[in-house]
Amino acid sequence: MSIRKMREAGVRFIARTDAGVPGAQFGDYVGMLEFFASLGFSHAEILDLATTNSVHALGLTDTGTLASGMRADLIVVQGNPLTDLAALRRVQHVYTPARTL
Repeated sequence: MSIRKMREAGVRFIARTDAGVPGAQFGDYVGMLEFFASLGFSHAEILDLATTNSVHALGLTDTGTLASGMRADLIVVQGNPLTDLAALRRVQHVYTPARTL
């Protein structure tokens, strides 16, 4: 079944780079996201599949959203990935919560 047909059937997607997807090299996460754009996914859908869809697929309940009491890593990029996914290649800052081991 093609990705387009799967999407139409309501399949939930997550982004990865180790599946040999055309146009995305191993380790090129943004390239994988751009692949989904080439299939007609909106940038908002793509950001969801890279963030909230992924944490839900992993069964995580304390991350995936910016809210009090939740864990989250935050990146600041130059540009707006809602209009330009390549902005994700221009990371300015990465913030991660303090973690206790």
